Amino acid sequence: MDRRSFLVGAGSILTSAYVDKANWFLRNKNSVVPFNEVGEAAETLYFVDMGQETFDLRLGTPDYGSPELTYREWLETYVHPFEFSSRQINKKSFEKLMSWYGVEADYLDDIVPFERYHREWELTDSPFAKAHFYLRDLDLFEENAVGGELLGDLEIIHQNQMHWGYTVGARSEDPITASLLQARLLELGENVAVKIVKDV
Repeated sequence: MDRRSFLVGAGSILTSAYVDKANWFLRNKNSVVPFNEVGEAAETLYFVDMGQETFDLRLGTPDYGSPELTYREWLETYVHPFEFSSRQINKKSFEKLMSWYGVEADYLDDIVPFERYHREWELTDSPFAKAHFYLRDLDLFEENAVGGELLGDLEIIHQNQMHWGYTVGARSEDPITASLLQARLLELGENVAVKIVKDV
């Protein structure tokens, strides 16, 4: 289990005074401490309240966000992505691929059942997978810093852990982690806003 906390007092924003402010906004607004710097953020990282003091992190959208794909899009995205990225495949080749999967060529532009690509989508393109890939390579926890107090709770879920059926992701069991993460992202120069939302 890759569970981490933030070191308060080691950075320029993550101070004891900031923690007091974060607790106030959590109690009174159920929100992250606002910063002018994230007013026009390029991306948003959502702490989705799943109930029972558990927050699912999703990048780009708070929704589960599974897409509808046609058979053509499915083949291009998940079955033979390298082949499609290197050349424009023709209709005959499409039909051959379709026959391998037992689907008539007439259905090429019909919607493919989600179970055909559910696992691949979860691993690579889901909002929780995007959160995982974004967060896992950042220096969020200042491994070499000394002193200060450890606060918050951020778990990076790797493929072999399989929480809730997810294959990769990130979650927290402490809502103040959202404000702590926002502060650390600003310290790192990341143009990402963090928001707490309810699951829908």
